[in-house]
Amino acid sequence: MNIVLYVIIIVFIIVIISMIVSHYKLDITKFDIENNKIDKNIKIMFLSDLHNRNLTQKLKGIINDEKPDLIIMGGDMINERLKYTHNFIDLYKSLEKEKIYYTYGNHEDELYYEDKEKYNKIINKSNMIILNDKNEKLSNNIVLYGLKSQKEDYLNFGKLCLSKKIIESKLGKFDKDKFNILIAHNPLEFDSYVKSGADLVLSGHIHGGLVRLPFIGGLLSPDYTFFPKYYSGIYTKNNTSMIVSRGLGFSRRIPFRVFNNGEVVIINLKKE
Repeated sequence: MNIVLYVIIIVFIIVIISMIVSHYKLDITKFDIENNKIDKNIKIMFLSDLHNRNLTQKLKGIINDEKPDLIIMGGDMINERLKYTHNFIDLYKSLEKEKIYYTYGNHEDELYYEDKEKYNKIINKSNMIILNDKNEKLSNNIVLYGLKSQKEDYLNFGKLCLSKKIIESKLGKFDKDKFNILIAHNPLEFDSYVKSGADLVLSGHIHGGLVRLPFIGGLLSPDYTFFPKYYSGIYTKNNTSMIVSRGLGFSRRIPFRVFNNGEVVIINLKKE
């Protein structure tokens, strides 16, 4: 057996081990955001892309340890049929004492018509604050906006759909004197979020690139483009920062992760 074959076998074993680890392990990633417009220290837990995965007990344990002031759910918490919503429903029902803000991603928007009506009725009866093209004040000077994702944002092969004008038609103009947090599921539209004047953007959608290649980064975007520009971590442009979660669940079409554990994001907003 030559050395090339040995290397192939070793790499194959490492990949299989990584897939197994990623199936069970969740990473906790923390960011400190300081800004002179922040008037109150707030600890946020950001969850995205659950895709109806059963993580209720794990997430409750992390919440008990971290004790966030609020939880933001950034979309794709379900898959696009009502029968694939039960684990998420169990999760939020188990967190009735927590303050939760929820903005839809493309999978919520892709629910079949009858399923969508039923799902919206269930969600509207929950304790969660639904921010679909709406906003909510977190303090005198911190405002949270939720930009509802559209199914057109998905599988568009890299074509960008948003603009400053479209964002403002949905949310209005951001007050530059406030610290504006934007929940926007698709990070690939970062330039439009920057032009809109958001101070902090919270995104997901990319699943960390599904496969994270050492020294290179995320391999594949859900819109079937390779090496997405924004796939994990924090990005800054002008006065806007964007945090991209690798998400919690698995893609429906590609149900595995490699070198890419699910992720819970903790954000500490601090007075500068």
